[in-house]
Amino acid sequence: MGLGYHGVTPLESATQVWRQAARVLLLQVVLAMAAAAVSVFVWDLVAGVWALVGGAVCVLPSALFAFKLSRAASHSGQAFGFALILGELIKVVLVVALFALAYSGFGGLNAAAMVFGFISAVQGYFLAFLVF
Repeated sequence: MGLGYHGVTPLESATQVWRQAARVLLLQVVLAMAAAAVSVFVWDLVAGVWALVGGAVCVLPSALFAFKLSRAASHSGQAFGFALILGELIKVVLVVALFALAYSGFGGLNAAAMVFGFISAVQGYFLAFLVF
């Protein structure tokens, strides 16, 4: 197997991408759980569940994006760039679809708690630079 950028094989590159993404995803899950705990304290147990749903709306598309990106890391720069753009587009569409599903498919929605959980999980992207 040939060496790629900076003497790293494509498999090593894909593994590095996945490891970094896994750290961000773990941080997002922790932040969503913290938002759920705060929601239980501020509102009630049902609000805590909705905060977890909001966190899942962020984490699930992010996990799919990270998986696809780690697989694309073994390809050329142009293919990787295409995968990055397409993956981000798919992630945004999934977030919108999951919000719509949660809003329309279940009763007793606590929208504030759900958005709080989502926003908390999104902060994982930014906090990962400070933590890792």
